[in-house]
Amino acid sequence: MRLFIPSLPLSICFLCSCAGPRNIHSTSPFVSPVSLKKGSTTIEACYFTHGGQPNAKDSVSGNHDNALGFSLSHMLSPKTLVFGSVDLKKESNYFHDSVALAGDRSYNAYNAGFDSSVVFGKRYTASVGVEFFTKETRNSSRSLAIAIGYHQVNINESGLLMRNPYKRFYKLNQISLSFQANLLFKVTKRLDVAWILRVTVLNSFKAHTDYSAQEKFNSGLRDKSVYGFFCPTGLYIHLQPFRNVPFYVNGQFFNDVAFWNRSFTKYEPGRTFIKGTGVSTGIQYVFR
Repeated sequence: MRLFIPSLPLSICFLCSCAGPRNIHSTSPFVSPVSLKKGSTTIEACYFTHGGQPNAKDSVSGNHDNALGFSLSHMLSPKTLVFGSVDLKKESNYFHDSVALAGDRSYNAYNAGFDSSVVFGKRYTASVGVEFFTKETRNSSRSLAIAIGYHQVNINESGLLMRNPYKRFYKLNQISLSFQANLLFKVTKRLDVAWILRVTVLNSFKAHTDYSAQEKFNSGLRDKSVYGFFCPTGLYIHLQPFRNVPFYVNGQFFNDVAFWNRSFTKYEPGRTFIKGTGVSTGIQYVFR
């Protein structure tokens, strides 16, 4: 099997996904692009977070984006690896209290028409898949990972609407199919660096929510829809700190961009947002 990773202009590295007050999707870390010896098994744990959101109040206690991930993988053959992973994401954001100006009908448009909001999100992801490796050269290797994922989204918020207290919730199930192409470079015997491309197709089912139809539209939380994401600039670093000890540390940068997004544009009512830009750090142990 031959894998081709297309070249892209360097300028695409400056693209970033656009996160908003309420996001239909939050990206998970990459599948490891590092091959193992046949019969080897790895366990891995990681911490990851996503880029901050504009217009959120600058509060140390009010804004968080923290996630933990765990994965298990096994090398079935010299060129085939199977894996499974789970992660849990917790988010909270506090958006400014808005004050209407005379003749300005868009003063609170960014916050979907609410005056002020505290938005809490919990997301759960479980995925399984397979990764195929090509024949390694002395300095590089290529691989392709295919994964199917199940996602649960749970958003709860409260705040002020027309200067009166309000509460809302949004629960949604999703499934995804992703393809991850990897080009791995062996920098030293104990250090690998990979450039990663990832394409994800996400299907959202019908949501259970008490948002009104207009509030759902304003916030971009569209259910019963199919979405596409593309990460052209993924980076993966894999290091073995101790010689002859099968313990590894890794770092990642991922930057999934929604196909419909126009980077660095201002908020538009009804626009759908994702949390696609983030970093991850993890530890891995290999049983041989």
